[in-house]
Amino acid sequence: MTGIEEANVQTVVAYVDAYNRKDIEGMMACLAEDVIFEHLTNGHPTMTLAGKTAFREQAEKAAQLFAKREQTLLDRTVADDVISVKIDYTATLAVDFNDMTAGETISMESHSVFVLQDRLISKLIDIQ
Repeated sequence: MTGIEEANVQTVVAYVDAYNRKDIEGMMACLAEDVIFEHLTNGHPTMTLAGKTAFREQAEKAAQLFAKREQTLLDRTVADDVISVKIDYTATLAVDFNDMTAGETISMESHSVFVLQDRLISKLIDIQ
C-alpha cells in the first residue's frame, strides 16, 4: 500500500470509530465539504445527501435512533482513493422505529464504498 492509501485507510477507520461512538464532530472531521452520501437498498437509492451540512443533520438524527451501534470492518479493498469495505453492523434501538421497538437489536452485513480526496471522504455509498 502507498503512503496515501494508508492515510486514506486511517481516515476511514477514524470515521467508523467516530460513528460507533456517535461522535458527530469526529465524523465531520473526516469529510470533505462537498461530501456526497448515498444509501442503496437492493440496488435502489433510498437516500442521497449532498454537502457536509446535510450530512451532519442526518447523522444527528440517526444517532438519536440508537442506544448503541457498531460497525465492524471485515474485509477491505484499497485502490488509490477508493476503499471498499464489508461491514458487520449491529445496533440497539433507543426509540420505536418503523415496525421495530426500542431495545430491539438490528444485525446485518453491508458494504460501503469510500471515495477520498485529499485524505477526506468525498463520497460514501452504503449498500444493503
